[in-house]
Amino acid sequence: MIAVHALERGDYTSDLLEDMIGQEDDLGQLASMLDSMARQVLFKDRQQRLLRTVIPIGVSLSAEKDFNRLLETVVLEAQEITNADAGTLYLVEDHQHLRFMIVRNTSLGLMTGGTTGNPITFNPIPLYKENGEENRSNVASYVALTHKRVNIPDAYEADGFDFTGTKIFDERTGYRSKSFFAVPLENKDNEVIGVLQLINSKDAETGEIVSFSSDDVLEALILLASAALDGYIREQRLHQEIAKLRIEIDEVRRARQVAEITDTNYFRDLQSKATEMRRRKSSKT
Repeated sequence: MIAVHALERGDYTSDLLEDMIGQEDDLGQLASMLDSMARQVLFKDRQQRLLRTVIPIGVSLSAEKDFNRLLETVVLEAQEITNADAGTLYLVEDHQHLRFMIVRNTSLGLMTGGTTGNPITFNPIPLYKENGEENRSNVASYVALTHKRVNIPDAYEADGFDFTGTKIFDERTGYRSKSFFAVPLENKDNEVIGVLQLINSKDAETGEIVSFSSDDVLEALILLASAALDGYIREQRLHQEIAKLRIEIDEVRRARQVAEITDTNYFRDLQSKATEMRRRKSSKT
């Protein structure tokens, strides 16, 4: 019965029947059949969920031309998929720091960055310390530097990271930051271009804060978000290069036009007359 209820909830795993599957009797055969059917059902459910969720998200991201709205979509969809109470998106700038681009916290009604018009007051997170060492004490900077994901069940009990800033934020707002999930967003050259961080995944039934768990839909969103960001950044870089090239071309064209004018006999004659007039004026004085 436990396995059946687990299948209904969508969290069935084969270890629920492992004690019976190995038995060489009717009960063992029944358990094996149930396990096989359960895995097929879960596989089909995952496929249907991918089709229902990922395709619309992919279309939305690929069609979005507003960079701020694109970033918002990434965060909001990630929160929806993981049932996360809060989400933050950082972008890597100059390979030196992480800039806060989107900050959302549903419980606190916090919405800054993006299209909200509300400025983000948090300072960028440095990727390196003043002595040149990598800043691996912060979760987001660690993820950006190592290309590794971080999944923390409880920040207040975690080792290896400095959550001083998080605790100060909690004390000031009355919030309780508990579970963390941070993932690097990479371009096609395997360079980290951003970091997506989610906080406080909630159990859909009880509302209890639980650990984050990855699934096919979240994995697909991460790939789509990375590709969308990479494409937009490359497009903006291309526009900047084209604009710079146009300026350089205009400067060359102006220089050529000036040279063409100054090389004419008419211009030389004007220069000669101007020189003669200045000479006469100076001789009279």
